[in-house]
Amino acid sequence: MEPFTRKRFLKRSIVLASALFLLGGEWNLFAKGTIEEKNSDPPDGLKPVSENDPTAQALGFHQDAKNTDFNLYPERKQPQAKNQVCLQCAQFTKLNEGWGKCSILTNGVVATKGWCSAFSKKM
Repeated sequence: MEPFTRKRFLKRSIVLASALFLLGGEWNLFAKGTIEEKNSDPPDGLKPVSENDPTAQALGFHQDAKNTDFNLYPERKQPQAKNQVCLQCAQFTKLNEGWGKCSILTNGVVATKGWCSAFSKKM
């Protein structure tokens, strides 16, 4: 049997640590996907606010802030606006990880990643 040298130990440790790091990263990617899928439905049979609702249209509301019309709301292009989502708004009350109630758009629930022009940062 070949002696177990320090050099051999270090090589195997580096390979093992790298493999665990890469494998752990893959597990985290899969976990994030399942969390989003779990919370994609509104809680307790509540209906999401329709983006075609007259109030929602007047406020430029979207359930996903990425769908905002940047021609109508150019301030959404600014770097500080990337965290302007319903979850960070003073009008928002969280129900679960993916949904909550809005005190302005009262006819349903809104996604935590939604946005409208009535956004006001929580204090």
